[in-house]
Amino acid sequence: MDACLLDKWTQQNNFFVKEWKLSDRRIGGNQQQGTKEKCHMGTVKLLQMIQGVPADIELIQLELTVAYNTLVFSFNLSTLSDVQDNLTNTLLRAHEAVGCQTFTRDPVMLWHATLKSFSDTAHLSCLHNLLCVQWALLLASCQMKSIHQMLRDVTQEEVTVPSQDLRAVIQKLRLSDKENSNILVAITAREFKDLLQICTVLVEGLESLKQENYSAALVAFLEAMSLPAPRALLAQVHTLTGFAFAKLNQPQSALQSYRKALEVDFGCHSALYQSALVYRQLKNTQAEIEALRLLHLALVQHAEEPMDNNEVMVISPDVLLSSTCMDSVLAVPATQLILHCLAYTCVLHDRISEAVELYLDLMSSLQSDITQPARHNVLTEGDVSFLRVAVVYLEAAFTLLRAKRMWDAITVCEDVITKTMNLIPEKLLFDLSEEHLLFSMEGRSKSVKHERLENVLWAAAAHYLQGLAYCKMKDTKESVSSFTRSLNWLAKVSLKSTVVGNHGDWEVKMKTLQRLRGLALAGRGVSFMERGQLKEALRDLKLSLQSITDLRMIKFGLVEVYRRLGRQEEAIACWREPHISAEAFSSGNLPLYLQTFPDISLCFDISDLNKMMEDAFHRRRV
Repeated sequence: MDACLLDKWTQQNNFFVKEWKLSDRRIGGNQQQGTKEKCHMGTVKLLQMIQGVPADIELIQLELTVAYNTLVFSFNLSTLSDVQDNLTNTLLRAHEAVGCQTFTRDPVMLWHATLKSFSDTAHLSCLHNLLCVQWALLLASCQMKSIHQMLRDVTQEEVTVPSQDLRAVIQKLRLSDKENSNILVAITAREFKDLLQICTVLVEGLESLKQENYSAALVAFLEAMSLPAPRALLAQVHTLTGFAFAKLNQPQSALQSYRKALEVDFGCHSALYQSALVYRQLKNTQAEIEALRLLHLALVQHAEEPMDNNEVMVISPDVLLSSTCMDSVLAVPATQLILHCLAYTCVLHDRISEAVELYLDLMSSLQSDITQPARHNVLTEGDVSFLRVAVVYLEAAFTLLRAKRMWDAITVCEDVITKTMNLIPEKLLFDLSEEHLLFSMEGRSKSVKHERLENVLWAAAAHYLQGLAYCKMKDTKESVSSFTRSLNWLAKVSLKSTVVGNHGDWEVKMKTLQRLRGLALAGRGVSFMERGQLKEALRDLKLSLQSITDLRMIKFGLVEVYRRLGRQEEAIACWREPHISAEAFSSGNLPLYLQTFPDISLCFDISDLNKMMEDAFHRRRV
């Protein structure tokens, strides 16, 4: 073989390896990606030139090294099946160079034959490099048994008792460190093995997590913590460890693991998100809100700042850890969803002033996305539950009402009404004995009819909230008008039959419809009462009670109407009913904006009414 040609090819290989590593130290972007693609194509062409000559033992070390570098570069730029095909062809050509023939393309059998043919040669280090590539390919497709069989072949001389434990086999694995310093490699076998070892342990832990064997998963993750790893990967290991602790009902240990993850890498957003979930479970509202605030700030900064590439791996661990289980644990909702979660949590815990500012920020963010149709109607990030924009606006209006910003609430509701009213037909007929089945099968891709039902609910809810705002401002004429509009929208929905039992989302929609009708009737009844139209008030409050049987607002409203009508006995009887003193109605999984709260639900003083009724009751007994 021509020594000058060998030297030229070696220099070309070394140039591409140096350029690739240099690009990893640059700030990301198109320039970095372009450099890597050039290096990859350069090694591909170099390998084609080398393989253009007959396989030769004198050339095999350079050929295997160039093939190794090409395959490593390919992990980021090609499909795994292409990488596997190229690796198989390289091994078959190596057999040809030493005069051995093999016809199998099965990875495990091919490696068994290869290690046997090259067991006593000086080219073992090159083969061990390629062995790491095969290990990575099998790991990426989660073929753990194949990895076990292949690595057993490497360690067979040292294993006296057959081991069923892959991690024990890996610990016994010794790869050759006799590298040729004249021919550069993208990543040494030892570095590659360290990355593969921790990723293999993680995959086994993730499989245990998937099977809900949380104790076994925890053992694997704790072992992974003791292994060398890139900073970002180590932070993910701590996060997975915390998740396993949380599943084992050890929240304090989980929080400690999440703190370690953030100490290692504050860019580990999943640790912050999982912390918030644990604080929610512990009912530590202050800590939950603080975690969500930090997460939102980190996500905003992450979107605005360039990525830090000080620790870029030649092969990303993400390629090796292609587990849906890991993706679900480490998933973080989109920035807008985190902002919504933060605002929603503040409302639930009566931190209204904070919630108002958060909802205003969220609506501003949604307005900035209005030119992007795909994001205008639905916010979504992977498998994280979606959120409709109209719902955000209605929740914001509800929060503004709580903050006594009545005109702001009315304006927000008007925006919802404007955007939905033209989408609502004259009539919507539902046969509940059939529709709940269709609804459950369709999932997120609901039919046009179901979309129109949601538009009806949103428009009716917007008018209802406007009615509450006018009611609180003592503008009873406008409040009656708004509540009536709400009821008119709801009247467009006709139900042919009833459904017995629990039918998920469809049942929630029907309960929402029923509750909204009851609330609108109650609100209009109270408004009629304030206007002195007591018969109309009594009618609406009684109808409301048919939809919502245990809401305090309706009961107190009825008592007040009976009292004003001079029907003292009926007023006392209604006031004495046991459930009138119960807590406010719990709306369960119904929308936030359909919850009630005493400071705006009634326009008269409940304590004064209670005092009057108690005096009347005692007088009657005397």
